[in-house]
Amino acid sequence: MSLRTLLTTLLLGCSFSVMAATEIVPLNYRTSADMLPMAQDFLGKDGQVSAYGNQLIIKAEPDKIQELKALISQLDTAPKRLLITVDTNENNGRGDEGYAVNGAQPNQTRIISRSTTSREGGVQQVQATDGMPALIQVGQSVPITNVQSDSYGGYNSQTQYRNVTQGFYVTASVTGDIVHLAISTNRDRMSQERPDVVNVQSTDTTVSGRLGEWITLAGVNRQTQADKQGLTRSYSTQGRDDMTLRVKVDALD
Repeated sequence: MSLRTLLTTLLLGCSFSVMAATEIVPLNYRTSADMLPMAQDFLGKDGQVSAYGNQLIIKAEPDKIQELKALISQLDTAPKRLLITVDTNENNGRGDEGYAVNGAQPNQTRIISRSTTSREGGVQQVQATDGMPALIQVGQSVPITNVQSDSYGGYNSQTQYRNVTQGFYVTASVTGDIVHLAISTNRDRMSQERPDVVNVQSTDTTVSGRLGEWITLAGVNRQTQADKQGLTRSYSTQGRDDMTLRVKVDALD
């Protein structure tokens, strides 16, 4: 290497050292682990950045540092506080119609007609932070007894406790006025027909919608019908179960 080449290399190195600067940028809301990959991609080969605690150490040209600091200030903002509401609406209906003949005379015929309707469901709410998971779950442990016959003609009963819960696990991310949801819900209920049966409903989905507007997650429509006929009796049973599950996200800030 000639003397001229050596001097040129040394001068370039000194020039870069003079032009490069080092600055420590503290973070207020985001973690250094979240911001470091973005900062490294932004600088590329034009500088270096490392994390120390909850701050970034940047080494680059002053203009490049200012550009990166401006980008960090746009991203390092307080996350939105959100109110997430899940509404479950259930309508149950039962109807029985028919006739039964108790004797040979026409006036001894009984007309059967009855119907019942019920509404179940409820609203659950939880406050969450934009981009962070939240969980709400309520319920109770209920005893469920199973009775089985043994080889000697007797019966053995065994009682176990089962958690019957209702709730949801959700992560909400907001972009502008659009919210993106990854949500799982569960709704357990004791059966009205059999005390040893737990009816289970669950959903697991990813949806998007506008802030402040209801988003339908699931809907179930179920109909049942049974007919019994004989020489002196005709009986018909009909049932309908409707369930609608929806969610709404409101910004609190």
